[in-house]
Amino acid sequence: MQVIDIHNHFFPESWPDLAALYGTPNWPRIKHTQPGKADILVGDRFFRHIDSACWDPEVRLREMDRDAIDLQVISATPVLFAYDRPAEQALDCAQLFNDAALELCRQGKGRFKSLCQVPLQNIDAACRELTRSMKAGHLGVQIGNHVGDKNLDDRGIVTFLQHCADEGAAVLVHPWDLFAQERMPKYMMPWTVGMPAETQLSLVALILSGAFDRLPRTLRICFAHGGGSFAFLLGRLENAWHHQPVARGDCANPPSHYLDRFWVDSAVFDQKALQLLAQTMGTDRIMLGSDYPFPLGEERVGSLIRQSNLSPQAKAKLLGGNAMQFLGIQAASGDERRAPEISPPSASEPQVGQLTYSSYLKVPALLELQQTRSVPPHHDELLFIIVHQTYELWFKELLHDLDAVVANLRVAANAGHSQDEVYEAARLLRRCTEITRVLVEQFTILETMLPTHFLAFRHLLEPASGFQSEQFREIEFLCGLKDEKMLRYHRPTPEAYERLRRRLEEPSLHQVFFAALERMGTLPAMSEHTSAQEKFAARAQAIHALYKDENHRRDWIDVCERLTEFDELVVSWRLRHIQLVERIIGIRMGTGGSAGASYLKLTLDKKFFPELWEARTLLTE
Repeated sequence: MQVIDIHNHFFPESWPDLAALYGTPNWPRIKHTQPGKADILVGDRFFRHIDSACWDPEVRLREMDRDAIDLQVISATPVLFAYDRPAEQALDCAQLFNDAALELCRQGKGRFKSLCQVPLQNIDAACRELTRSMKAGHLGVQIGNHVGDKNLDDRGIVTFLQHCADEGAAVLVHPWDLFAQERMPKYMMPWTVGMPAETQLSLVALILSGAFDRLPRTLRICFAHGGGSFAFLLGRLENAWHHQPVARGDCANPPSHYLDRFWVDSAVFDQKALQLLAQTMGTDRIMLGSDYPFPLGEERVGSLIRQSNLSPQAKAKLLGGNAMQFLGIQAASGDERRAPEISPPSASEPQVGQLTYSSYLKVPALLELQQTRSVPPHHDELLFIIVHQTYELWFKELLHDLDAVVANLRVAANAGHSQDEVYEAARLLRRCTEITRVLVEQFTILETMLPTHFLAFRHLLEPASGFQSEQFREIEFLCGLKDEKMLRYHRPTPEAYERLRRRLEEPSLHQVFFAALERMGTLPAMSEHTSAQEKFAARAQAIHALYKDENHRRDWIDVCERLTEFDELVVSWRLRHIQLVERIIGIRMGTGGSAGASYLKLTLDKKFFPELWEARTLLTE
């Protein structure tokens, strides 16, 4: 396995006096202070201490050997970008430092590759320099996250990114020229606060502007420093997109839809942060990036990934596999550490950035969600987790379909004689019944687990319990079994609590269905003074009337049959749940504190649509 560091920097040992060359002040310059040590200055202002690792290939190679790094993809330090200078001067600088990078690579015994820089303030010049650099041997380009007041969604910059895709150039976005530095004069806050915020800004601009919708999927773009604050704040961004139309910008999909359109590096320096990053982005979208050889970089490159709790397969991807895909390179064969070779994509194989079965379904991320708690892992705990995670996925689909049923019945009630929405409601309800049938059958798989095998890890589950399934409670509320007292069990999860609160307040499927019958005139209107018993009887009579008028109400009778079947299968699911609990733990108390099987038996009489069942009693031959 090749271990590849895609985010590290270099400075040449020397370069011309740019201030004298262009006749303007405040250009970056290097001042050697002692053997192997130097300062970077911007004009006369101190910028950074550096050492010979920035320019000496032998020092870099020794430290790569120390950290077991096979390949470094070097890039210039952003202070050299010169985006605020005349374009022709920035182009001169780009060519100067791009050629210096290739010279360092030539001295690197095949273990260095490079990313170029371009004069991004002039898109035509930037495109020309990218093309020249790719032909000269660079693998892609490093760009800043903005040019003056222009974010990455600027039309010209998007044009440049399109050109990168056309050229097959990998793009590394690095924060620079950080905002509000006058408010962060001390404590290196521009690096610790400004850089993550700048990266978050550039990512959000690309997403909400719709740039990712317009750019081809062949664009390979990576954001440094773990994507900045993006992973942690994605939930905030997603919430705003769903609930505030003005926050949606011009993107066609919610922000989380675009997670497979970019990569991030691993420079987050904390195991919990890396775990969050992996859970958010998936392990196919993270690459080793160290920020070597600067003080805020990783001291032992790759140690964060190697010491993490990620699986060996995931570590291999983060340490090198993902970078090979991102950079479009293929490792040389054999054990000898040599430079990877460029491998042109086969016409019969998916190219880098194209949608694949695995990337579409997020398979690597999905397969890492089964985290056992038993030590050593008990064999049957994995089965227990997979079955219950599968339940939750099916619950998600049920909510998706039942919401659509509600929407169709609402339209049908308002559309008079239109039958299309009634048909669609019945069709989706048929799917719901088949999903629920699958849910019932899953208990058979759980019953292959011996009681003693479950008891071996059951104590690790407390106080977690299926009783706390937020989505199952949502299904109950959505269908009409609303019980506000149940909310208290979900207070520890504020987002779920609010979602259930909304379900309590929204019209249920039960309410919408009978409101539709009332609008049709099948069910007489009832006032607020009508008793619950009278309402129940009237609704049952309305169902009875539908069945008696079969020649004219076949579409609505089909909906009734599907609702009844769904109700029946949910009751079957409750019964099988009871039987499984008794089979596995007898009459013990449930892990969540419920009375176990005896509590579950109380739920058997719960039906979503009892009027549909009562109507059967009213029917005559």
